[in-house]
Amino acid sequence: MTKVNNQETLLRFIEEVDGLHDALLHEAVLLHPGYVDDQGRMFGDGELPSAQMFFQSQFVDIAVVEVSLKGISRFRLDPHYELRLEAEFDAGQIVLYLCGKRYSSQCEIRCKELEYRLLGKNSLGSQYIFARGERP
Repeated sequence: MTKVNNQETLLRFIEEVDGLHDALLHEAVLLHPGYVDDQGRMFGDGELPSAQMFFQSQFVDIAVVEVSLKGISRFRLDPHYELRLEAEFDAGQIVLYLCGKRYSSQCEIRCKELEYRLLGKNSLGSQYIFARGERP
C-alpha cells in the first residue's frame, strides 16, 4: 500500500489513478472499531470508522484501485455523479471530492489517513471482495 501523507503524494495518487476517470465505485465497506458485546454493552462507539473502497476501471493500466481510509469524519456519496477525483489537505485531514469539488455537498470524504494500491485484472468482475472478507 502507498501512503498519502503530504501534498506531493496526494497529487501523485490523483495522477496515478487518472482522477478515477472511466472508473466506478464497485464496493465500499465502512468498518467501525466499536461493537456491542453479548450482554448488550457498547464499546468504542466514540471512535471514528475506517473504510475500504474498491474502484474498477476500464483502463488497461489501471484495472482496480483499492483505497484504505482511516479516521473518517465525513462520508458522503451520491452514486448518480460521475467520478472526477479532486482532493486536498484541510485542517489536518485529507478531503476527497470523488465527483469534483463543485459536488462536495453530494460526494465528500474526510479522513485522517489514506493508503492505496493498484490491483490486477483478477479483481475485476461482479464479485464483492471486501464485503466478503476476501483479498485479491
